[in-house]
Amino acid sequence: MEFFIPGLSIFLLAIFITFVFSPKATPMLAAILSLLFLSYGVYDHYRMFLPEYRLSTWQQTLSVYSPFIMIGAVILLVIFSMISFFTGGAVPVVPSMEMPTFTTASNQLTKSLNTAVNSISNSANDLMESTAQTGNSFLNSLNQLNNSLNNSLGLSNSTKRNGNLSRSALETL
Repeated sequence: MEFFIPGLSIFLLAIFITFVFSPKATPMLAAILSLLFLSYGVYDHYRMFLPEYRLSTWQQTLSVYSPFIMIGAVILLVIFSMISFFTGGAVPVVPSMEMPTFTTASNQLTKSLNTAVNSISNSANDLMESTAQTGNSFLNSLNQLNNSLNNSLGLSNSTKRNGNLSRSALETL
């Protein structure tokens, strides 16, 4: 509980600050704060790991590129400063826009969806009926074939097994 209550209170305070002050902040303020936090993070990291930085030597090969990096950073800073100077650091106001009404579009969409669903349902019903009719006609033709085979072989109704097409192995011999 020693770590939970202070951590929870800091978390709740951060949420409160985020919801109250963040919507009112400008992008320029966010850029300044991020630059300050980044600077503090680099300083704290360097202070904490100072002995490791003294013993490290791989950065010496990058010293050749340092003038180009500094010139690029200065050029970017000048460009961002000019943009910030001419815009005043404020975000332009976005004009309000009226939302179009979708009543006619939604009615047409509902009608077309209902028509599509009804036609699919009718097609499925017609398919089921035609499949059932085809199956019935196929079974009738099989029964007629069975009857004609039984008549041609001279089998009587007593030797048939309740109208089934299956026979024992002895009957087929």
